[in-house]
Parts: sequence; C-alpha cells; structure tokens
Amino acid sequence: MNPQRIERLLRIRQIGETEATRELGERIAQLNAAEAQREQLETFQQEYLAASMPQDPNTLKWLAGMRQKLREALEQQALRIQAAESQVETAREQWLEHHRDCMSLEKLLERTRAEDQRHQARRQQVEQDMWATRQAFAREPESGERTVNWQES
Repeated sequence: MNPQRIERLLRIRQIGETEATRELGERIAQLNAAEAQREQLETFQQEYLAASMPQDPNTLKWLAGMRQKLREALEQQALRIQAAESQVETAREQWLEHHRDCMSLEKLLERTRAEDQRHQARRQQVEQDMWATRQAFAREPESGERTVNWQES
C-alpha cells in the first residue's frame, strides 16, 4: 500500500481520535460536576440533620420538608452520576477504539516505509551490480588483441 495513502488515512483517524479525546474530557468534566453537586447536597443534608429541633410546629414541618427534598435530590443526583459514569465509559471505549486504529495505522506505515526502503536498497544494489558488470566488460580488450592468461605464464 502506498505510504502517502496510509498517511492520509492516519491523519483522518488522528482527527477522530482528537475528537474522541475532547468528548471524553467533556464527559469526565460532567461526571466531576455531578459528583461535586452531590457532595454539596450531602453537605446541605448534614447541616439540616444537625440543626436543632425547633419548637415551632411550622418550622418543624418546613425542616422535615427540606430534609425530604434533600433526600430526593440526592437520589436524583445518584441517578445523574450513574448516567454520567456510563457516558464516560462509552466515551472512553470510543477513544480507545480510535486510539487503536491510529496505532495500527502507524505500525502499518512504519512497516510500509521499511519495506519501501528494502526495495530501494535492492534496486540500488542491482543498479550497482549492473554498473560494475558494464565497467568490467568495458575494460576487456578488443577482439583483435591477444589476451594474456596469467595462469599460462
């Protein structure tokens, strides 16, 4: 396969890998934000649980309502975190797939270039051998001259 074609494919795959990396980063940021929000809700819940019991029934009812809302909010936040974790895992798998594609193409490109270099070296060797053969024939005496055989002397 042509190395230039592989390079073009590799560049396209690298763009895809970069996009997958960006997507993974966004998903991780969303997960971190959801976890931070959960921590904030847990802090609020602890504050409401630690609050002293008011004597006023209306305030007591309001406090119980706030505690219930915080429990519900924490349950909803746990679901959001699960969804965010799932999205992170999906984005990670997509990035890994793009990354493996890029690595495979890089290895293929290296092998193709090495093969091209071996072919080029063989061609150069053949050309050098042909040149040496032509030079040897060019040095032979013309057909009318007597050749001296060094073994006969």
